[in-house]
Amino acid sequence: MKAATASRELDVRELVGEIARRAISLPPATGDPVAAVAALLVLDPRNTDHVEAVTTVIVCDALGDPWRETTANQWRAVLPTWIRPQVIGATVQRMSAAGVLVHTGRWVRSTDTAGGNGGKPQPVYRVIVPGEDQPLPFARLGDVGPVGPDRT
Repeated sequence: MKAATASRELDVRELVGEIARRAISLPPATGDPVAAVAALLVLDPRNTDHVEAVTTVIVCDALGDPWRETTANQWRAVLPTWIRPQVIGATVQRMSAAGVLVHTGRWVRSTDTAGGNGGKPQPVYRVIVPGEDQPLPFARLGDVGPVGPDRT
């Protein structure tokens, strides 16, 4: 049993490492000052542990969902308190730019009352796990089966 648990932990560490490397290595979009600042923050060697911690929390939360979906509401309280707040947004931006954190087009109300964002819309993301078949979007579910019980 311990070997299976250790193997899963290693797999998650490798996955988080791969996702973090993708987010860090992607060059920022030219002409996008937000992307440039985010890239500088995640590339700063002083933030390496912060980027890895944010990535780990986001990926682990998404892995617990069958659709691989996550929102800041779900992982905000789990983030270590030592993480620099600006690195959180920068990491999310870089993960999105790298295509491993994809907006689903859906929104939920933020529960971040401490940050002054309570009630504001926040995106629902899907983590794209490299090498894993992605869940079919709800809009396409009708393409794979009958619409109703009478198979029409």
